Amino acid sequence: MAQNLQQLKKRIKTSQSIAQIAKAMEMIAASKIRKAQAAVEKHNPYAKKITYIVQKMISDNELEGSDKVSKEKEGRKIVFVISPDKGLCGGLVVNLFKKLSSYVSKDDYVIAVGKKAAAGIVKYDYNVIASFLMGTGFPRYDDIFPMIDIARKFYLSGEAVKIAIVYTEFKNMLIHEPVIEEILPIKPDKNFKDSGIDYIFEPSPEQVLKDIIPYYFEVEFYDALMNAYASEQAARMTAMGNAKENANEISASLTNVYNKSRQEKITNEILDLANGQQGL
Repeated sequence: MAQNLQQLKKRIKTSQSIAQIAKAMEMIAASKIRKAQAAVEKHNPYAKKITYIVQKMISDNELEGSDKVSKEKEGRKIVFVISPDKGLCGGLVVNLFKKLSSYVSKDDYVIAVGKKAAAGIVKYDYNVIASFLMGTGFPRYDDIFPMIDIARKFYLSGEAVKIAIVYTEFKNMLIHEPVIEEILPIKPDKNFKDSGIDYIFEPSPEQVLKDIIPYYFEVEFYDALMNAYASEQAARMTAMGNAKENANEISASLTNVYNKSRQEKITNEILDLANGQQGL
């Protein structure tokens, strides 16, 4: 019995240590998610405005014939996959690769952003052409240029006919869903609503569209990167919160068993003493 009590004490101590570690990681993720959420909310108006301008030019000036606004073509795609570098994010990575597998083919070019994406791409034998770290800090705007430059070269050379991103969209603290966003060529949005404001484009709508496309690509990609980072922190905060609660429940259950076993041992010792006294 004494040995069992010692084992129970070790298990209680272990579960309490796990709960403390999970709590610390939950608090770190919570502090990061606040910054990420604020950044996403500040970036949204700019991203929406540049998207509106592009859709406005397409709808007003019938630029569907442009090489940047064209119909579907047969050929290889460049697909970015944005994932965390580290685990402990619940089912975030698993759900991301389920989304990816339904979209990408073995012939497509895949660019991994994040260690988990790189490991998954190698595991499933996709055609990976580049790999980048996601990092543990909030993504900087300058970080995106080496990533998107590779995609631009393949797209402009004609080796790829489409550029898409697979990432986890941050909706709120509890909801973050994997999505596929096709950036180039730009598709006319059927749900686009014109504000009714007339614009004059100089020197021409075609030239303005050509000049704005690089910025449009950058803004859309950075928006995806920020959403992926915010989703990672939200998923980790939730996962660590659940781990902390489970560890506390296990600790409480083991403490119960320990107290009962200890009480049983004391009772048996008292009975032994009482029986010994009677035998004298």
